[in-house]
Amino acid sequence: MAEEDYFTEIEAHFAMRRGTRFILSTKDWALMKEWKEAGVPLPVVIEAIDSVFEKNETSGRRKTINSLSYCRHAVKDLWSDRRELYAGEAGGVPEAETAQLLAALAAELEPVSPLFARRVAELAAEKSVPRIEERLIELERELIADLLASAPDADAIRAEVARAIGDTSKLNEKTRARTEEANLRRIVRERFGLPRLTLFR
Repeated sequence: MAEEDYFTEIEAHFAMRRGTRFILSTKDWALMKEWKEAGVPLPVVIEAIDSVFEKNETSGRRKTINSLSYCRHAVKDLWSDRRELYAGEAGGVPEAETAQLLAALAAELEPVSPLFARRVAELAAEKSVPRIEERLIELERELIADLLASAPDADAIRAEVARAIGDTSKLNEKTRARTEEANLRRIVRERFGLPRLTLFR
C-alpha cells in the first residue's frame, strides 16, 4: 500500500486507542517509516498497538501512552512471529482457516453492507495472505467512502471531525489534511459499527 495510506491508518488507530486528538511527532514519523521500509504489514502494526493498549488498560499501573515508541517492541516481536506467514513460508495459513476467518469477517460486515460482506467472503479464492490483506485494506477504504457519501448526516459527521481535531491553524496543509482523514475514518467506523477489515484481529 502507499506510504501515505500506511501512515494515515496507523495514526488514526493510535489516536482512536488514546481516545484523544493526536498529532504524531517527528520521532513517530521516523518510526513508522522504519516499519514501512522493513516491510512490516499494516495489520501487524495495528495488532501490536492494540496489544500495548490492552496490556496497559489491564495493568495495575496505567501509563499515559503518548508516543508510538511505546509500541516499538510489540511491533518487533509480533512481526518476528508473523514474518514467515507473510513470506509464505512454513505453509502459511491453511486455506480452510483463511476461508473461515473471511466468513466470520463477512458475517460481521453483513449488517453494514451485504455487498461488501460478499466481496470479503469472495477473497477466500485468493491463496496469498499478503494479497488478501491488501485487498481488505482497499475494500475498507472504499466502504468508508461509500458510507460517508450515502450518509444523510454526512455534514454532521464532518462537523464531528472538526470538533475532534480542534484548532488546526498552526498545522501545515499536509498535516491538517492527514489529521482530518485519520479522524474521519475513525468516526465513520464508530458511527456505522464497521469492523476493521483484516484477518488478524
